[in-house]
Amino acid sequence: MQCTESPSMLPVNGGWLFSIIDKPNVLGRFPAVVMLHGFTGNHIEANRLYVDIARALCEVGFVVVRFDYRNHGDSSGPFEDFDIENAVSDAEYMVNYTLKLDYVDSSRLAIIGLSMGGNIALRIYSSMPNTIKAVILLSPGISFHGISKLLEQARGDYVYFGAFRLKVSNVAKMAKSDAMSIADSINAPILIIHAKNDEAVPYQQSVEFHNRVKYSDKTLMLLDKGGHVFTDYEIKSKVIEAITNWLKEKLGAALG
Repeated sequence: MQCTESPSMLPVNGGWLFSIIDKPNVLGRFPAVVMLHGFTGNHIEANRLYVDIARALCEVGFVVVRFDYRNHGDSSGPFEDFDIENAVSDAEYMVNYTLKLDYVDSSRLAIIGLSMGGNIALRIYSSMPNTIKAVILLSPGISFHGISKLLEQARGDYVYFGAFRLKVSNVAKMAKSDAMSIADSINAPILIIHAKNDEAVPYQQSVEFHNRVKYSDKTLMLLDKGGHVFTDYEIKSKVIEAITNWLKEKLGAALG
């Protein structure tokens, strides 16, 4: 299946969101996937993970929408002003934007969230459970309570993350973002993939969340290695294959 990648700059609240859409080069209405990246990440993600997932899904008949939250990647605003509540708003905007595309089958929409994107994906699902038909969480940061300790290392009005810094007030806001209880309301197929050697987010969060989900169509894929963003070629390939096959089964999208 041949696909086209189209970039765009979408105006949002006085700024813009940079996005990329992968679309099959045939006529029709296709199931869609919206991808939510992680903290300090972007629409490409580490090791081009999101690029490779998007292209693999498009080849079998999905429209895939990737974008940068405001204050990330090529979207507007400096990183130090990042606010997780704005990221949730950006994600909702992109889901609704995707649903309105004339080549998207709005009855078959999935979301994928990596790390912080997993937290945001769950919050989006919670706000529109009848719209999101499948959820994929990759190394999800379901609860951010652990980052509260970083506030003790603040220098002035900022907390520093390597080459980045973030306002203390916004780090405090992130620390309060806990999506664990959303497990109780999941009513759609869900796939969670997490490596046991993830040093950024403990895989036990995924185990706890999976155990709390009452919906029967749930899958937890634990990997022995791969780290937070699957930095191993074989593991990365395995993750992409698992995602592609799972979504084809759940949304009935296969064109090839």
